[in-house]
Amino acid sequence: MNDTVSWQELWDQQHALNEYTGKGIEVIERLVSYAKERAAIELEYGKNMKALSKKYAIKQQKENELWNTITLVKGFQEYIAGTIPIAAQREVVAENLKNNVIPFATQKIAEYRAAKKQLEVDYANLSKQLQGVVNEMNKAHKDYGKSFKETEAAMLKYAKAEKNMEISRLELEKTKNNYMVKSGSLEESKQTYAAHTSKANIEQDAYFDKKLPQLLDNYKQLHTNRVLDTVEILNKCVEAESSVNSIIASCHNDMRRDIAAIDPVRDAALVVENMKTGHPRPASFIFEDLGHPQSFLSAASPDGNDATLKKGTLVGRNKDNKGVARKQSMHQKFFGGSDKKDTGDYGTLPPQQRARKILGKIHDLEKDKDRAIQSREGVSKMRDAYRANSKLGDPAVCEAQIEEYTKEIDTLGQQLQKFRTMLDDVNAQLGSGGLSTTSIGGSDTPPSVRSVSSASSGVTTRVNKINDALRAGGGERRESYSGSGESDNDPAAATNGKERDEVYDELTPPVLGEATAQFAFDGEQDGTIRMEAHERLWLIEKDEGDGWTRVRKENNSADGFVPSSYLKMTWFDGKI
Repeated sequence: MNDTVSWQELWDQQHALNEYTGKGIEVIERLVSYAKERAAIELEYGKNMKALSKKYAIKQQKENELWNTITLVKGFQEYIAGTIPIAAQREVVAENLKNNVIPFATQKIAEYRAAKKQLEVDYANLSKQLQGVVNEMNKAHKDYGKSFKETEAAMLKYAKAEKNMEISRLELEKTKNNYMVKSGSLEESKQTYAAHTSKANIEQDAYFDKKLPQLLDNYKQLHTNRVLDTVEILNKCVEAESSVNSIIASCHNDMRRDIAAIDPVRDAALVVENMKTGHPRPASFIFEDLGHPQSFLSAASPDGNDATLKKGTLVGRNKDNKGVARKQSMHQKFFGGSDKKDTGDYGTLPPQQRARKILGKIHDLEKDKDRAIQSREGVSKMRDAYRANSKLGDPAVCEAQIEEYTKEIDTLGQQLQKFRTMLDDVNAQLGSGGLSTTSIGGSDTPPSVRSVSSASSGVTTRVNKINDALRAGGGERRESYSGSGESDNDPAAATNGKERDEVYDELTPPVLGEATAQFAFDGEQDGTIRMEAHERLWLIEKDEGDGWTRVRKENNSADGFVPSSYLKMTWFDGKI
């Protein structure tokens, strides 16, 4: 469109302009209503999607290790879980509409309503001013016409009196004077009318040449600004959704990656490794020749009855001549009876599964023992801090906690020794197929499928392993990618150790909250960092009861542990 089009051509369309401007403002009002309803829909959508994900997620079953580790279940779980951040992004869309679109549009509506009203008032004032001048001109014209008629009547009367010979000179003079007065009034009203006409023309020219064009230009400017702001509001509506498209696309990529990790071959290996019993295959069946039927006649009983079958037994077929007992079921023959009860040593399980269960128990006990040792070390550090500064706390409280942790460590050590002895006994039964804590790093998953479960364990598992390593005082970092110990028999572990260390070192724990240091801390112990009073820090791991919290510098330059009592913490989940 040509921007040089003059709005002065609308000098007589004031009412239509007001109606057009009002409808343009109503468009913005409709946008506001749309944004409000859209925000409500997005919030409801996000809420329903989260509920749907929770409804169809497969719950972890502690007693079913196979179901928890196969890639199909993990891929399904990751896909279902991946819909939760997408639902959260829909909630972000709602927040963007509420925070960026609705307030801006509401403000613009108020501005344009006020501007439209002011233009209407200005037009009314201009019209009133012009109409006032025109009314004065019309009044002067009316007075001029009236004076003209009166003068005309006086003139006719005077002319008639002048021709009347019977009228007296006095009457004639009186008629003449009246005519002369009326003629003066006529001239005066004529001049007044002329002056008002000139004034009205000047005002009308100013109205149409200057005042009304200026008013119409204001309408044009209002129109332009309103349209541009409407465009901006529409763009904000689009941006409210497009701003999260990259995040949603990333979630979709993560879903595709997790789905691509589903591997039927690996799942088959997991099924075999988790279900095999370790029992040897049953031996071949031996053919039993019962001989000639006549032999039964010689085996007749003293009472003369036939000695054939009696209530499920075959007489005379064993050494004691007491008959042959009924056969066991195939399940009892292969796997043993089902009337045994588990006494805590997994004795009712087949050898291979029992070894795996015992190995998993040993791994759990080792983790509990390591955690107890770390907790005792943390309390010991806190006790030393209390002894150095009595204002921080009572060291006697820490002494009691240290004693409890020591007892717990001793108990866990005894249990570990017990289960290790059990494992040795089971491995003796299995022979070359036995399992050991050194071969798979204390995991209850066989070496051949360990990579499957570790590959899908995710960043969270690796971060927890880093945290455990740091709490243990910065021990060996040459752990496997999944956090388990390396096997001497695993060639991948021997060849890719360096590469795994690089992956290990690049992992960064997520930020869980923020904190402000209330006191200074020197950070001289291993695994701790120095902090100044009033310094802002990122929280990357919660206090697990040992009195220490892991933090990171605000500039991400270092991280380590500091006393929890030194911090004023705000977690991103809303807890303080």
